[in-house]
Amino acid sequence: MFRKIFIGLVLLSASALAQLTTGRLTTSFYGFEGRDSALAKVLYLRAYENVYFNAASGDYSFNMNAIVSNDFGSTIQTDPELRVNSFLMKVKNIGGHADISAGRQFVFAGVGSGLIDGISGSARFFGNALVVHGYGGSNVIQSREIRKNYIGTNGLFGGQVTYAPIEDGVVGVSYMNKRWERKPYAALRMDSLFNPYSIVINSRPNEEELASIDVEYQHGQVYSVQAKTDYDILSKDISKVQGFTRVGVMKELNVTAEYIFRQPRLAYNSIFSVFNINSTKEIEGGLEYRPMSKTFLFARFANVNYVDESSQRVVVGGAYDFISATYTQNFGYAGELNGVSVQATYPMMERTFTPMCAIGFATYKLDKVDPASKVFNGTFGVVYRPLQTLSTDLQIQWMSTPQYKSDMRIFLKINYWFSEKLNWL
Repeated sequence: MFRKIFIGLVLLSASALAQLTTGRLTTSFYGFEGRDSALAKVLYLRAYENVYFNAASGDYSFNMNAIVSNDFGSTIQTDPELRVNSFLMKVKNIGGHADISAGRQFVFAGVGSGLIDGISGSARFFGNALVVHGYGGSNVIQSREIRKNYIGTNGLFGGQVTYAPIEDGVVGVSYMNKRWERKPYAALRMDSLFNPYSIVINSRPNEEELASIDVEYQHGQVYSVQAKTDYDILSKDISKVQGFTRVGVMKELNVTAEYIFRQPRLAYNSIFSVFNINSTKEIEGGLEYRPMSKTFLFARFANVNYVDESSQRVVVGGAYDFISATYTQNFGYAGELNGVSVQATYPMMERTFTPMCAIGFATYKLDKVDPASKVFNGTFGVVYRPLQTLSTDLQIQWMSTPQYKSDMRIFLKINYWFSEKLNWL
């Protein structure tokens, strides 16, 4: 209750000082029939209320995004559940060169990413050619509760420096240090006389420490290049190498190529780090063809190498106006899959009414000697937007698998946007 009152007071104070307030209210319902732990049929009807709110005055702004959910078809102990995704105050253009943010926020800075309760800031130099970004705070737990965490055992901090030596090229260097605590647990041990006794095990926090280099360059419509390398400082290994390029052979035709080297990303002192782990290498080539403004075709082939085995992937598809289709085939060590999907969205009545339909069919088997399993799925829906500030989405989702012969779900969402410009002078 205290958290709700505190959030309400902040919203009132932020809107009172703001010159512009914008936001979105989203009410949604999701219903389906499932089974409980005793395999009895249970009707699940879950309701969500998502609130996005932004208040700004000059270089000062406040942003909040929170969601409240509750199940009406069954009893869930944690209901009603409040999840605060962002709760952020920001000041821009400090001295004309810096920005700073404080509160709950998502950070994306090269190798570092995550949701924290903390601060972040950036500074720009040499006409924005050099940008320095830093962040630090405690990791937000999965329930999104607002609670106090010690950054030393449950924190994320790091930064990124990007430099643009030329107009179309950027080089970035980033660093990330992340720790998250593990809950203590009780275990039985034997004393010198082999009598059992219980002790509490307190483990060190899981740790990750990574550094990365990113490079991007685009030469008009002729070609573009992106490259990235991540280095694990604690294990002293390269954890990821990725490179991608797109070359315009003709005005309508592009050729793409991508290479990815991955090591399994494990915490340095995780129990899983004591096992042998193996890397994968993936190479993919593709073609992109746009003969007309409303027509787009593509084809890609990829090969994934494991230690002694390999898998292949073929993806072919295209789009014309309001309809798109994709065919996927996987074969080799990772299993066999053949799937096709088709989707159509057709705006009507000056885009106030938009029906949509998506269907898919796939067969798969994990081993060559296994019998093939079939999966059907379909989604049918409509978006109705009578006003610029109001829209309604309705979807019926259906799927059939070997485990669920018929699984039908209904999703309803109502969006309302608002924007108020205030003048206190």
